[in-house]
Amino acid sequence: MFIFWPVWGILVLRSPWNKNTIMGGVAWAHLIVFGVMAFKWIEAGSYQPIMTFYVPGVLLTLVTQVQWAVHRSKYSAAAQEAEEQSDVSGPPRPTARRRRRNSRTGRSKG
Repeated sequence: MFIFWPVWGILVLRSPWNKNTIMGGVAWAHLIVFGVMAFKWIEAGSYQPIMTFYVPGVLLTLVTQVQWAVHRSKYSAAAQEAEEQSDVSGPPRPTARRRRRNSRTGRSKG
């Protein structure tokens, strides 16, 4: 997944299921570091790594983002149905009550 540069980072950042801050930070770092590397390779005139790693990744990113946009309504509808089904079961059960301890001061033995 790290071979094709922008695909992984963009999919992680755009995913509605990803709520992980660390993964988001790693995705941003991945995009920034490899973007800087591409810029340095272009400055040096070394186009072979860019053609090998970056061009297929950019094309794959475009394809996945187009597919994601086309089927987004399908995925969001399925998520709403799943959420509605979980709401049908009713509110969550209350937690068990804890026994209250009475202080023993002021009690007489008897």
